[in-house]
Amino acid sequence: MKPIWILLLLPIVYVAAVADTALAARIQVGHAAPDLLALTAVVWLLVGAGPYGFLVAGAIGLAADLVSPGRVGLGMICFLLAGYAITRLRQRLALDHLFAQIIVVFGAVTLLAAGIGTGRWLLGEIAVDPATLLLRSLGVGAYTAGVSLPLWMVIGWVREPLLARRRKLADF
Repeated sequence: MKPIWILLLLPIVYVAAVADTALAARIQVGHAAPDLLALTAVVWLLVGAGPYGFLVAGAIGLAADLVSPGRVGLGMICFLLAGYAITRLRQRLALDHLFAQIIVVFGAVTLLAAGIGTGRWLLGEIAVDPATLLLRSLGVGAYTAGVSLPLWMVIGWVREPLLARRRKLADF
């Protein structure tokens, strides 16, 4: 991976962290809000990461730990595990289609939210029963997958070759 991508990732993670903390209460539906740091990690893993991209996902998890209440480290571990799973999945399946990317975002963010929530429940940091925790995790995953749709569309447009894009526009 080129160092320029890492330099571009730092401000993106910062903006995602600020948006997560500043806008979470305003864009929340019920108890579900999109997890923009998890979305950043998943997009990084699907678009720009190499075989060791899960380590960057762990660093994004550390950033998520630093801006959220609770103990530091639980999010990083969950992000590392999810990143490793997505890296292995990407080696075995073609995840270049929009539908596959949205499914991966939904699954990964749901598992991240459930893993972090379960860890905090086991550590006694939150007092929510496991069924409610699972339902809220599914809501976070679905909301984040919905928020990711325009992002995936823009990424697809940018990655398209310029000539193919011009040909498609000329056909209209």
